[in-house]
Parts: sequence; structure tokens; C-alpha cells
Amino acid sequence: MSWRFPPRGWLKFNVCGVVFEAKAGGEGVLRDEDGVARALFSGPSEAKDAKLAELNSTGVALELYEGMGWATCCPLLIEVGSNVVFKWLS
Repeated sequence: MSWRFPPRGWLKFNVCGVVFEAKAGGEGVLRDEDGVARALFSGPSEAKDAKLAELNSTGVALELYEGMGWATCCPLLIEVGSNVVFKWLS
């Protein structure tokens, strides 16, 4: 599996959540149609498992997308690694 560019005129946020030795965190990168990173985040999470940490990261990604004004001009794709999180969001 490899990373794919978003369609022309779209943005794409890749997010993930991890838990290691009872510590959780999440991160994400927002890229434009050319693959250029437009925003990054990384930080701790209060989540108790990786799926919830990834769900929290999805929320952070949406807040950044809206807060930076992208929501008014560009549609967004969010790519998550967990099928469970994908189903929760569907």
C-alpha cells in the first residue's frame, strides 16, 4: 500500500493514533493536491487504546482544517489506518 495524492482541488489529512507502554498519542499531516504538507500535528492523547487515539486525531485534524479556513474552499479526505475507526466515522 502506498500513499496516494488527493484529487485536484482537494486536501488530504492522514491521521494515526498509537499506544505504547500505556502512553497514547496521535499525529496527522494535511497535504494538498501536489502532496505538499500544509499542516502537521503531533501530541499526547488521553485515550486508552490506539483506536480511540486515532479517533481523537481525526477530531484534531477536523479542527485544524476548519480553523485554518480550508473548509470554505477545499473538500477534505481523511485517511485513517484502522478499519474500526473508519466504520465508526461512516
